[in-house]
Amino acid sequence: MPNMLVKLLNLNHFKAIKIIFIGAVLLVSGLIIYFPNYAKLKKLRQLNQDLLRKNKDLHKEIKNLQIKVKRVGKDPYLYEKLARDSLGVARENEIVVDIAE
Repeated sequence: MPNMLVKLLNLNHFKAIKIIFIGAVLLVSGLIIYFPNYAKLKKLRQLNQDLLRKNKDLHKEIKNLQIKVKRVGKDPYLYEKLARDSLGVARENEIVVDIAE
């Protein structure tokens, strides 16, 4: 087949080898230039997917916190429970005993 190519193009063997070598060099240099950019693009796409997932999770958390804030504003018993649990607030005439473990 290479002889047919040489005869069809009217080239001698040296020129055919030279063209194949130049083509191979161009192919390899193209891959060397393209591959790092492809790898970087793939890494950036994965990072983007991770950030989109985190963003979605944060939006869910924000909605849950907004619902809790509305409940706290409307429910005085829940407001009192949160104050007692997180701040250690006691009712009037109530004694708080802190037992260390």
